[in-house]
Amino acid sequence: MIYFLVYLFIEIFVTYEFTQMVSPLGMFLEVLLSGFAGVFILRTLQFSLVDSMQRVARREISQEEFMSIGLFKLIGAFLLILPGVFSDILGILMQFDEFGAFVARQFLPKREKQDKNPFDKDDDIIDVEIIEEKK
Repeated sequence: MIYFLVYLFIEIFVTYEFTQMVSPLGMFLEVLLSGFAGVFILRTLQFSLVDSMQRVARREISQEEFMSIGLFKLIGAFLLILPGVFSDILGILMQFDEFGAFVARQFLPKREKQDKNPFDKDDDIIDVEIIEEKK
């Protein structure tokens, strides 16, 4: 609840200052442009997700980062649709993969890298080959 109140205060303050700088007409145009940008991003989100899946396949990002990047782009698009300058700033930041990956690394638990062959370190395993003879 406290985070929402802080967000609301910052949103109103930034929007008020921006409106004083650019006039009410400028604010109206900003709301329209950011709304159209948010809808456009929602409609093209699938292409961004395909690119992120390819980055996972090349092991450039982890699966957790992939999920958070997609989620951040979706939330960012909705923030762009909402009227307000601070929400637009957050929505634009969330469209960058690097920002989403950075936040994901900060909040998601770190996973140890798995070995390619889990049996490499186990000395108790005996490798045996069974050959059957036909009579």
